[in-house]
Amino acid sequence: MTLWRGIQGRLLLIVAVSTLAMALAGVAAIRALDQIGEAAETVTGRDVPAMTAALRLARIGDRLQSRGASLMAASTAEALTEAQRAIDADLAAFAAQAQALRAAAAPQTSDQIATLSADLAARLRALSTDLDRLRGLARLRDTERAKMLAEQDFLRQLLGPSILAVEAITGGQILPDPEIYRTAVRSQAPLLAAERLTDRAMSDLLLAGDARDPQALEDGRAAYRRTLAQLDSTGAALPSGLRAEFGRALAAFRAQAAPGGIFDLQAEDMRARTAAEADLRAAASRAADLKAAVDARVIAASRTTAEVTEGLRRTILERTTQFASIALAVILMAGGVSYFMVIRPLSRNLRGVTAAMVRLAAGERDATVPGAERADEIGDLARAFTVFRENSARVEKLDRELAERSSLLIATFETMKDGFSVFDRDRRLVAFNPQYLALHDFSAEAVGAAPTIGQINRMLAARGVQASLPDGTPVDLDEIVPRRLAEPQRLEMRFPSGRVLELRSNPIPMGGFATIHMDVTESRATQSQLLHAQKLETVGQLTGGIAHDFNNILAVIIGNLNILARELADSPALKARAERGLSAANRAAGLINRLLTFSRRQRLAPENVDLNGLVRGMLDLMQSSLGSGMQITPDLAEDLPRVRVDPGQLENALMNLAVNARDAMEGTGEIIVTTRRAADGFVELTVADTGAGIPPDLLDQVFEPFFTTKPVGKGSGLGLSMVYGFVRQSGGTVAIDSTPGAGTRVSLRLLESTAPEAPARPEGLDTAEACILAVDDDADLLEITADQLRRLGHAVVTAPDGLTALEMLREIPEIDLLYTDLAMPGLDGRALAEKAQVLRPDLPVLFTSGAPGKAGADLPNLLRKPVPEEVLAAAIRVSLERQSRRTSASSA
Repeated sequence: MTLWRGIQGRLLLIVAVSTLAMALAGVAAIRALDQIGEAAETVTGRDVPAMTAALRLARIGDRLQSRGASLMAASTAEALTEAQRAIDADLAAFAAQAQALRAAAAPQTSDQIATLSADLAARLRALSTDLDRLRGLARLRDTERAKMLAEQDFLRQLLGPSILAVEAITGGQILPDPEIYRTAVRSQAPLLAAERLTDRAMSDLLLAGDARDPQALEDGRAAYRRTLAQLDSTGAALPSGLRAEFGRALAAFRAQAAPGGIFDLQAEDMRARTAAEADLRAAASRAADLKAAVDARVIAASRTTAEVTEGLRRTILERTTQFASIALAVILMAGGVSYFMVIRPLSRNLRGVTAAMVRLAAGERDATVPGAERADEIGDLARAFTVFRENSARVEKLDRELAERSSLLIATFETMKDGFSVFDRDRRLVAFNPQYLALHDFSAEAVGAAPTIGQINRMLAARGVQASLPDGTPVDLDEIVPRRLAEPQRLEMRFPSGRVLELRSNPIPMGGFATIHMDVTESRATQSQLLHAQKLETVGQLTGGIAHDFNNILAVIIGNLNILARELADSPALKARAERGLSAANRAAGLINRLLTFSRRQRLAPENVDLNGLVRGMLDLMQSSLGSGMQITPDLAEDLPRVRVDPGQLENALMNLAVNARDAMEGTGEIIVTTRRAADGFVELTVADTGAGIPPDLLDQVFEPFFTTKPVGKGSGLGLSMVYGFVRQSGGTVAIDSTPGAGTRVSLRLLESTAPEAPARPEGLDTAEACILAVDDDADLLEITADQLRRLGHAVVTAPDGLTALEMLREIPEIDLLYTDLAMPGLDGRALAEKAQVLRPDLPVLFTSGAPGKAGADLPNLLRKPVPEEVLAAAIRVSLERQSRRTSASSA
C-alpha cells in the first residue's frame, strides 16, 4: 500500500486505467481497419494495375507517335540509328504493358488495345525499313561527295601552280622572254576558267544532295551538264602538260550525271522519303486509335475506383467517430481522478515551497518549507530545499568572482587592436569585438542576427573582396570553412580599397573556430613595392643587354645604307630604297634608345633646369600636338628650385605622359600639369587626366616595356617605361595613382639641383687630317667605322681587340687618336685606354658603346652606337683641338 500513497503511484494507477480503456478502443479500430483493407485490396489488386497499365500504354503510344516524326527528321546515319534504337525500346515496353493490361482488365478491352498496338508496331517497323533504305542512300551520297571533293582538291593542286606561275610572269617588273610572256597570257584565261568551272560543278553536286523537289533536282542536273560542257571546251585550251590529268578528273565529274551518280541517288532518296512519309501518316492514325481505346479504359477504371473510394470514406468516418468518443471519455475520467488524487494535494504543498523560495531569493537565509516530514515526493522536495539553501550562499560568492573576471575579459576583448570573431559549431557568428566590425566595414545591424559564415562570405564577395593563401594562391572562402573548423588556418583578404587583412583561425574544443583579424596593408604594400622594383630592375638589365647587341647590328646596317645612298646617286629608284631602309633603321635606333632609357643605361646630359620654364615652353607644342579637343591647364608653384635633369629627356617624358593622357580620354578632356616642392630635396611634376582610369590589376604592369592596353598598331608600349627609366636614372622616383572612372595621375619626383651652371663650350677650329686607330670586336661594324673615318678625311688603322691595338700603338707612332668600343672581350675599351695612355700620355681617346651602362657613366667622351657621321666628326674635332691646346700650353 505504500506505493499508492506517493504521487508517482497515483499517477501510475491513473495511466493503467486509461491504457486499458484505450486498448479496448484500439481493438475496435483494428477491426474497422481490417474491413477497410479488404475494400482497398479490391481496388489495388484489380482496378489500379489495369488503370496504371493503360496509362503507361497511352504515354508509350504518344512517344511512339513522336518517334516516327523523329525518324523522319533525322538527317544523318547516326541520328537515324539513335531514333530507331529509341523506337525499339518503346515497342518492347509497349508489349510488356499490353501483357499487364491483359492480365488485369476485361479480355475484350485488352484484345482491342493489343490489336491496335500490334498494328502500330507493324507500321513503325515499315517506317524503320524505309529509313534503313534512306540511311543506305545517305551513306552512298556521302561516299560520292567525298570522292568528288577529293577530285576537286586534285584539280586545284593541278591548276594552282600554273596559275601562280602565270601571275608571276605577267605581273613581274622585269619582262621575260616575249614567247614565254605570250604563252603565259594565252594560258591565263583557260586556267582561271577551269578553276572557276570546277568550283561551280562541285557546287552543283553539293546542291543536288540537298534537293527535296524532283523538278529542282532535274534543273540542277541540267545546269551541271552545261557546266561539264563548258569544262570540256576549257580543257582543250589548257597547256598540253595538264590536259591528260584534267581529262581524267573530268571523267569522274561526268560519271555523277550518269546512272548511279549523285543525281540518281538523290532521286532515289526522294522516293524512299515519300514512302516513309506515308508510313508515318499511317502510324499516326493507328496511334490516335490506340490513344482513344486506352482513354476509354482509363475512364472506366477511374469510375470503378471512385465508387470504391466513396465506400471507404464512409467507413473510415464512422469508425473514426466511435474511436474519438471513447478517447474523449477516457481523457475526462483520467483528468477528474488526477485532480482529486494528485493535483489538489500537490498544489497546497507547492505553494509553501514557492513562498520559501521567494523568501530565499529575497535574501532570507533562514527560510523553511513545510512537509519535510512527509514520505512522498513533497517531503523529498522540502528536504532538497534545505540543501539548496545551504549551497546558494556558496554559489553567490562564486558568481561575484566570475562577474569580476568576465568584466576584465570583456574590457580586454573590446580594446584589442586586432579584430576578433568566434563562430560556433553551426557556423554562426556568436562573438566579435568592435575592431572586427571596423576592419570589415560591417554595421552592428548587419551582424546582429548571428549570421552564418556563408552569409558573411557572401557579403564580402558582393563588395569585391578576394581571398588567398599566404603564398598568393586564390581560395574560395566557402571552400576553406571546413578546414578552419578542423585545423589552424592562415589566409589573406584583399578589399577593393586596397586594404589587406590577415586572418588566423583556430578551431575551438566545443566546435567552431576563433579568428584574429590583423590589418597588414602597410606591410604588404611595402613588400609589393620591393618586388615590383626588383622585377623592373631585372627587366631593365635584360632590355639593356638586348639593346647593346641591337645597336651594334643597327650601326652596321646604317653605315652600309649610308654608303649605298651615296653610291647610288645616279640611280634614283635604288637610292630611294636605300634611304627608306635608312629611315627605318634610324627609327629602330630610336626604339633602342627608349629601351636604354628604361634600363637606365642611356647616357644623359643633366643640366640645372627651371622646371616651370620648361613646362611653359612645352605648352604650345603640347596643345598643337594633342589636338583642339584637349584642354591643358598648368598649375605651377612659384619659387621652385632648379632640378638636375636632362632637359631633352624631360621634355620627351612630359610629351609621352600628355599623349598617354589624351589617348585615355579619346581625344577630348582636360590635362592638368602641376609643379610642387616636395620633401627631402625633391620637386614634383604631376600630369593628371580625366579619363577612364586604369584597372587596379594592371597598375603594376604599366611601366614594363612593350606593355600597352592600346589596340595593335596604336602604341609600342615603351612610353611609360622610358619615363620610368629616365626618372630613376636621374635619381628620382615615379608614382602612378588611378581610379577607374576618375582619371589617372602620374607624379615625377626630381632632385633639386646643387651643381653650378656649366660654362658654354667654345667653338673649335677645323683640324687637319689625322691618323686614327679604330678598335671594335665586331668585324662588320669595324669596317663601317673605318669607312666613315676615311670619308671624313682621316687615315685609319683598325684592330679587332685590345691587345692588337696596343701592338699597333707601339709600332705606329703617327697615330693621333684612339677610337675604341667600350665593351670588348678580354681587354675592354676602358682598360685599353689606360694602357694606351701609359704608352702615349698625350693620346686623346674617344669611346663608343651600344649600351654603356655603369661602365660608361662617368666618361665625358663617350658616343652611343649607332654614331651619325656628323656627331663622329664633331667629337673627333673637339678631342683633337683639346689635345692641341694642352700641347700648346705645356710648350709655352
